[in-house]
Amino acid sequence: MKLDELRSALDALAMGPHHQWADVRQIAGTLAPLVWDELKAHGLWDELPEHDQVAVYWALAEGHNIATAHAPKPLRLARLISEVAYFAEECERPWSSRRWPEAQPDRAREAINAVQFERQYGTLSPGWMVETLRRMETARKPAGWERDQRQAERPSLAVALFVASEAMKHHQAPPEPVSYDDRSSENSAGVARRLNRFPVAWRVEILRRIAKDGSPLHLVADGAMAVNVLHSAFRVSLLWCARPLPPLL
Repeated sequence: MKLDELRSALDALAMGPHHQWADVRQIAGTLAPLVWDELKAHGLWDELPEHDQVAVYWALAEGHNIATAHAPKPLRLARLISEVAYFAEECERPWSSRRWPEAQPDRAREAINAVQFERQYGTLSPGWMVETLRRMETARKPAGWERDQRQAERPSLAVALFVASEAMKHHQAPPEPVSYDDRSSENSAGVARRLNRFPVAWRVEILRRIAKDGSPLHLVADGAMAVNVLHSAFRVSLLWCARPLPPLL
């Protein structure tokens, strides 16, 4: 029943240009709770890998934020729709191939790759963790002689991790900044410290999103935001970082 309701909600959102933003955000706020309920109703929630549970938690938080946003968030909405469609499809396998076209066909492979990325990342030295995250930020384009050649191109996460691993095998240190005012490594060091505080499953999800061209800086902040929203809006207290909530009145 709730999957039918979810299908109707996604169909309504497909007519986005015909809706006011207030209507769109109201519908968006229902998507992740519907698929979360269905995963539990089908007995699938406890069977999901922890990083997939994190992805559902993140969708809950993102849907809540869209529902309370005053301005349209088209990119976040598209990402939310894709995620809930993927997990709706999981609820209906093997009969769901045509019912959830919003689900990305390579989504399961992304998660598998991200598990491997997290393992590779965990083997890096602190310096190469920082350098890898620095390379994954959107390339800056400073002018003239101040241009930092290290920012010339953003590699794929797989390539960045491979390069770091190979450099470590040859006892190579991360490259030094080219310009005196470059703070990219310093900034990424803070991102690495925050990323490393997350449990493994959360790091897997963050790295999955980084691999899809996401900014480590923004995604680590979004992950922390998701934890706070889960705690305050959905009463999900994650034992590694959240205090128990008082009982509902």
